[in-house]
Amino acid sequence: MKVRGMVQNSETSDLTAEADDAETARALVEEQVPEGYELLQVHNAMPRGGRVIATAKIRLAAVTEIEADGADYAAARDALRAAVPDGQRLLSITIVGE
Repeated sequence: MKVRGMVQNSETSDLTAEADDAETARALVEEQVPEGYELLQVHNAMPRGGRVIATAKIRLAAVTEIEADGADYAAARDALRAAVPDGQRLLSITIVGE
């Protein structure tokens, strides 16, 4: 049996921006997100001093496909999971029609 999986980079990076209000701080963070990345989370903090500091997490958005074979679904699934490269996460598993 053959299965196919979609994998994505699991490593994240941080971005920060500072502004007078949360909306502007978020907009400044969004402007920093490089092409091909997705914005995962934005956290706003207002330490003493009155300015808002936005901290964001981003991750590569690209998804790639991998395949594996096994005697049955469980074996193929386990082989696919073992084939996931370091720094990647398995998003889905589908059975490849024969």
